[in-house]
Amino acid sequence: MPLKYPTTSRTLLDRIASGDEISWNEFYDRYGGIVRALARYRGLNEAEADDVCQQVMLQFFKQSKTFRFDPGVARFRTYFGRIVRGRIANVYRDRKEIPVEQVETEPEEDRMQALFLDEWRKLVLREAERELKVRVAPETFQAYELYAVQNRPVKKVAAYLGCSENQVYQAKKRCFAMMREILLRMNEQDPELQLELARYGI
Repeated sequence: MPLKYPTTSRTLLDRIASGDEISWNEFYDRYGGIVRALARYRGLNEAEADDVCQQVMLQFFKQSKTFRFDPGVARFRTYFGRIVRGRIANVYRDRKEIPVEQVETEPEEDRMQALFLDEWRKLVLREAERELKVRVAPETFQAYELYAVQNRPVKKVAAYLGCSENQVYQAKKRCFAMMREILLRMNEQDPELQLELARYGI
């Protein structure tokens, strides 16, 4: 089944499909937090959440060599979420309890979806900032991070970096424009993530 994968580079996916161990570790580091957050929200304990994470990664590993990724077909986020939900439901079946999806009210299910989307937004932003960091000078990224991300006063940022306040403003402007371009490219067909893009004037 072709899948759209808007948040992680195609290179990483190709490396995973070829069995690159380092790439799998990178994938695990990036997505393990989302799996554990959803599992804990569903009421699983830490050990169960870790086990679900391992199972999700194992399932993805087994299927990775048969994937065909097509940016115009399906979002990877939707596919990945389906795997996570299925593995969490398996825990309840093993407990011989009713799967959590069958007992939740609609508002609770909406909150679960909101949590998943929020975790995914954080991941998207980290991915974009990782790309930004390698595309701009270190001092430009540092000014952006201190002033735009951490919301520190411009005077203190300028004094700390030994530059003018105008240079801090320009660093923010440049990085915001670049983040806007990166996020648009990553999520142009994913309207649910437009809230994150709005931060960058989109």
